[in-house]
Amino acid sequence: MTDLATKPTSSGDEPAAGTPTVEWVMPPEAPRRSRRRLWLGIGIPAAALVAASGLAVASTFFIAPGTTALGVDVGLSTAASAEDAVAQHIAETPIEVTAGGATSTFTGAELGLAADAGQVAADTLAEYPLWKIGSWSPGSVDADLAVDTTVTAAALEEAFPDAYAAPVNADLSFADGAYTVVADEPGLGIDVDALAAEVAGELSRSQDVQALAAGAGQAPAADATIRVEAQVVEQAAAFTAADAEAAAASLNDTIAGVEFTLDGDVVDAAPADRVASWLTVSVSDAGDVAVAADADAIQAYVDELPEKVDQKPVDAEVVTNAAGDPLLAKVEGQDGYQISSTEGIGAELAGSLEALEAQPVALAGEKVAHETTEMFRRAVVNKGEGMAYFYETIDGGDERLVKSFPIAIGREGYDTQVGEFTVYGQLTIQNMGSCDADGNFVEGGAFDYCTPDVPYPTYFNGDQGFHGTYWHDNFGAGARMSHGCVNLTVSASEWVYSFLQVGSPVSVRA
Repeated sequence: MTDLATKPTSSGDEPAAGTPTVEWVMPPEAPRRSRRRLWLGIGIPAAALVAASGLAVASTFFIAPGTTALGVDVGLSTAASAEDAVAQHIAETPIEVTAGGATSTFTGAELGLAADAGQVAADTLAEYPLWKIGSWSPGSVDADLAVDTTVTAAALEEAFPDAYAAPVNADLSFADGAYTVVADEPGLGIDVDALAAEVAGELSRSQDVQALAAGAGQAPAADATIRVEAQVVEQAAAFTAADAEAAAASLNDTIAGVEFTLDGDVVDAAPADRVASWLTVSVSDAGDVAVAADADAIQAYVDELPEKVDQKPVDAEVVTNAAGDPLLAKVEGQDGYQISSTEGIGAELAGSLEALEAQPVALAGEKVAHETTEMFRRAVVNKGEGMAYFYETIDGGDERLVKSFPIAIGREGYDTQVGEFTVYGQLTIQNMGSCDADGNFVEGGAFDYCTPDVPYPTYFNGDQGFHGTYWHDNFGAGARMSHGCVNLTVSASEWVYSFLQVGSPVSVRA
């Protein structure tokens, strides 16, 4: 570009007094450079060399011209000056926000906007120093704008109350033995993150400084106000229904798992309703779930356990077969327990409940194991004597005769078979022979008779077994009244039904 200069001139047409005249003067043509460059510094005065050296050093402390950061021209500034300018610009820039048809103006500081101005300035100087001519005029450089959402939200809510509706957190309720969820209600509010992003973009565009090497910089607009349209969006609750579902699941697992043990045996399980009565569950505005347990109430429950749990052992009575295998527990065995102390359990359990980590609580005390009495029982049918004998051996000791009953056996053609058998089935009542469901005779059946409601059959050999007889009272030697079964009185058959078990041996002798 041609340089311009002015100087006074004289001519026949003199201007009015006091009015300077100018003329365009072309500078002398620059001499052509020599192609020899080996001795470029020869002949330069020493003072000029010193000045050039100082400029080179100073250029490391200044930012390249044509550089803006968050809307501030920081070209030819030191890092310190740039830091101050950026911080001040963000704090003081007027920001006009429109939301739902209403408009309000804030400063950046009022909206909680800020930036790490020192870091922005340092990063800009490091990337775009004055000495690095190739980096001149980069325009707007990247810089992050921070926002204090608490300050922003408070300022916006005060200015635009109609744009806000507070969300309602989900809650937890206990009913019918379990914790259930009370759903949350989302609210409304201005999208603070989107607003900050838009303001940052507008700040970056608010001053477009062109490269000084290409001409004069472009002055900022007279109106420096940034104008943005706020977005009113749904605001999620801090504690949603999904959060509450997860919390309810943990709570329900906890209240269902409170057990008390003694020597490894579970001796008591607290009902879920009772455990829940020990807890106070609350949800804070921030969505945090707090569980508080009443240690005193827990201790009161625990202090009642000795009365519930302490007991003497109950010995078991088991009917076995000849091999000692159990056939029936006539009396279920029960170990005895003795709790020696419940001190401190309330506080211990309260801590685990509050952490939702309920574990079985081991009680101090001892367990007294019960003993088991094994009873081997068998029957002997002596056809010749017309008698049935019932024996019992307890814990491998001496066998003893417990009961004997007169019997009736099968008549001719329906002999009661001799041999060694095992009880395989028992009933309390049965229709025998060719009967229908109502106990009526069915002609053409496998048998020529029907006897309804036969009491207490105990089968040991096919369709032969013990049973009661209400239709005759002929028992003893020579009594042959049945179709092969061993007939007993009704009361005797009931006793045999209880004494023998499936698996008990029966010996039928001639």
